Amino acid sequence: MFCENITSLYKHYDALLIDMYGVLWDGRNFFDSVLDLLVEIKSAGKNVIILSNTTLTLSKCYEKYQPKGLYKGTHFDAFVSSGEAFKCTLSKHIGGAKTYFSAFSHNVDIFEGSPLEQTDEIEKADFVYVGNLNSQKIYFADELQRKDGNLIPMENLTSLDYHDITGFEEIAETLDKCLMHRKKLVVVNPDIFAIEVIVNHGLSQQRPVLCQGAIGELYENAGGEVIYFGKPYSAIFEFAKQYIPHGAKVAMVGDTLWTDILGGNIAGYDTILTLSGVVGRFIQNNRLGNVSYDTIIDKCLRTISPKMTHKSLDNYSQMPTHIVKQFA
Repeated sequence: MFCENITSLYKHYDALLIDMYGVLWDGRNFFDSVLDLLVEIKSAGKNVIILSNTTLTLSKCYEKYQPKGLYKGTHFDAFVSSGEAFKCTLSKHIGGAKTYFSAFSHNVDIFEGSPLEQTDEIEKADFVYVGNLNSQKIYFADELQRKDGNLIPMENLTSLDYHDITGFEEIAETLDKCLMHRKKLVVVNPDIFAIEVIVNHGLSQQRPVLCQGAIGELYENAGGEVIYFGKPYSAIFEFAKQYIPHGAKVAMVGDTLWTDILGGNIAGYDTILTLSGVVGRFIQNNRLGNVSYDTIIDKCLRTISPKMTHKSLDNYSQMPTHIVKQFA
């Protein structure tokens, strides 16, 4: 069922799990009317849980979003970030590991207070944590090229040899060392792309940027082993259940078929796809705007989703229960 926004849908649910990027947040600010609609949903007695694949811990999420007007109790009941959920359940995922190496970023808040020690040498680490790729250099997913100069379609990126991607020299060097020493990667944000607002010469533009999930996929294709945490994997949904009333009818709201919708379907919830984020960008790139939404989703499920879905999960449905143009 297609609707303009979620206003006519939320009344049918007791609780909503809502993605942040591409649904509520455009990469720099909240989309128009989002905060007002969240107040309305909360006032109607609905349980609102923000469920984000960001690796930021809870305190960092509050630091980021409160200055923009988002408040617990007013707009949501709980904020579950992949970083915070992983930090709280760390021992379940890393076994008897004692040391880690942080690749691409030094933001390692999720290990604060843990017995793990950070090392500067990959060969001495029990695992390699994949940090924020764009902390120093931004990798735009829609302008990556092969070494022969040809542009790489976004959905084909993770099937390539990472040595064949222009500008990936640092990434390739790190992954080669990990393979050489047979290190597991830990990816706490399985997103392959996210939509960010980039400001250039005073002009702002929404662009798809590469996320940690892409590195995990590339490493697996090269024969490496990866531990994933976050949507669509079940562990983050299990963590979020503590904030959902028993017996509640739940919907997962997200902008990505192969993380939000897939994860919600696996968890047994209804799912609501918004076209304001990642899937919407694929629709633009493939010029699918003049056909029905059923045709658009069918094409995404047949031609794009299989290339973007982690192999262990490709037997599960990514068909959303509802589609909305935007959240608010």
